[in-house]
Amino acid sequence: MNKFSTQNNGEHSGKANGAALAEKKEASTTHADVKESQVTAATEKKWPQQVKAAKSQWGKLSEAEILKSDGNPKQLSSLVQQRYNISQDVAEKQVNSFLDKCNLA
Repeated sequence: MNKFSTQNNGEHSGKANGAALAEKKEASTTHADVKESQVTAATEKKWPQQVKAAKSQWGKLSEAEILKSDGNPKQLSSLVQQRYNISQDVAEKQVNSFLDKCNLA
């Protein structure tokens, strides 16, 4: 074996390790995405029943806006942030607290 062969072997091995890590990351991301989509699907089914409670929590939002959000935490917190002129962090905490209280998170 010469120096060049060893170097290529090392590079090939590095690529294989990188591919294995990428596959592992993709598998874990897929699992997380599946779990999140299951939670979102459950929330969407229960969401229409929670619109009035959300409206009383955030009176500046219309029922149509709340319903359209489908209980999606990102969409809802974005609406809350815009209407109440608060930080994203504060809006997310309010929304997560509300969803927890409604057993939707």
